[in-house]
Amino acid sequence: MKKTIYALFDVANSPYTILVITFIFGPYFAKEIVGDPVKGAAYWQWTSGICAVSVAIFGPLIGSISDNLKNGRKYAFIVTTLLCIAVTTLFYDAMPDPNFIIFTLVIFFLSNFFYEISQMFYHSLLPNFSKKKNIGYVSGFAFSLGYIAILPVLFFILQFFILPETTLFNLDKSTGEHIRFIAYIVSCWFLLFSLPILIKLLDITIESPKKTKLFIGLKELIWNNGLTIKGKFLIARLFYADGLVVLITGGGIYAAGVHGFNQKELIILAFVGNFVAAITSYFGGHLNDRFGSKQVIEKCLIGFILTIILMVLSRNKQEFFIAVMFVAVFAGPLQSASRVLMTNLLNEKDLGKGFGLFTFSARSTAFIGPLLVGTLTYYISQKYALLAVIPLFAIGYLIFKKLDIKEKYPQ
Repeated sequence: MKKTIYALFDVANSPYTILVITFIFGPYFAKEIVGDPVKGAAYWQWTSGICAVSVAIFGPLIGSISDNLKNGRKYAFIVTTLLCIAVTTLFYDAMPDPNFIIFTLVIFFLSNFFYEISQMFYHSLLPNFSKKKNIGYVSGFAFSLGYIAILPVLFFILQFFILPETTLFNLDKSTGEHIRFIAYIVSCWFLLFSLPILIKLLDITIESPKKTKLFIGLKELIWNNGLTIKGKFLIARLFYADGLVVLITGGGIYAAGVHGFNQKELIILAFVGNFVAAITSYFGGHLNDRFGSKQVIEKCLIGFILTIILMVLSRNKQEFFIAVMFVAVFAGPLQSASRVLMTNLLNEKDLGKGFGLFTFSARSTAFIGPLLVGTLTYYISQKYALLAVIPLFAIGYLIFKKLDIKEKYPQ
C-alpha cells in the first residue's frame, strides 16, 4: 500500500511535465503567443535555463533548512506541491497574443520552480515508502505508473479538446481556449492524485537530527579531504541531467518546429512514448535491484548519445517518431536509478540536504543546455541544435564510469 501511495504522486505530476512543459504549452507558446516557432522555442528554453539556476541556488538551502526542522521535509513538500498546482491554473489566462509573452514566461518560471522543489522533497521521501531490498522496484514502479497514467489524460484531451471542431464545454478555439483550459485539467489531476501522499504524510513524523550549520552540513556530504563518492556522482549527474532537461523541455517544440508536428501528432507522440516509458521504467526498477544502479545508468547514458544522433539525422516525421521512442526507453530507468543510487548513498538525517544537492546537480548548470540549444536554434538551426547535448551525456558518462560504487547497495 505504501508503495502505491508513493507512486500515485508520479501519477499526479506526470501531466504537468508532459502537457505543460513539453507537448502542449511549450508549442502553444511558441506558435500562438510568440507567433514564431524559432523565437518561441528560444524564449522557452532560456526561461527553463533561468529557472534551473534558481532551483540550483535555493534547492540545497531549502533542503538543508528542512533537515534542521522537525517535519521540515514533510511540510516543505506539501507547500511547494500546492503552490505548483495553484500557479499552473494561471496558464488559462495566457492568450494567443504577443502581449502575453512575459506573463506566460513568468507563470512557466514560477510553476516549474515550485514543481522542481516539490520533486526534490518527493525524492527524499522514497525511504519512508520503501525497504532496502525493494527500493529500486518502488522507484521504478512509481515512474512506470506515472508514465502509464498520463495515457488516459492524453486520450481525453485528444478526443474532447484537440480533434473535434466543437470541443467539450464549447470552448473558443480562435482564442486558444481549448488549449488554455488544459491548465485546469492538469491542476485538478495533480491535486486529486497528490491527496493520498499528502494525507499519509500528516500521520508520519520526520524527526530532525542534531542541528548543523547549513553550509557545513552541505559541504560534508560532498567533500571530506577530497570529493566523496556522493560528490563525484553529483558532478557526473550535473552533466547528464542537463542533457535530459533539454530533451524533456524542448522535445515538443523541436518536433513542431523541425518536422511540423501539429497538436494531434504531438499528443500521439506523447501517448506512445509514455506507454513505452512505462514498460521500461517498470522493468528498469527490477534490473536496478538485480544489477545495481550503476549498470543501469551507464547503459542509459550510452543509449541517449546514440538516440540524439538518430533524432538529428531523422529526415521525416516517421523517423523522428522512432527516435523519440528511444528517448522513452532510457528516460525512466535513468531517472529512477539515479534517485535510488542517491538514496542508498545518504543517511536518513541527510535526506533533505542530500536531495537538495541532488537537485543542485541537475539544475546548477541546467541553464547551459537550454541556453546553448536555444541560442543555436535562434542563430543557426533548430534541427542541428540538439547536437550540443551530446557532450553533456558523454562527459557525464565518462565521470560516472570511473566511480567505485558497489553494484547493488552502495554505501
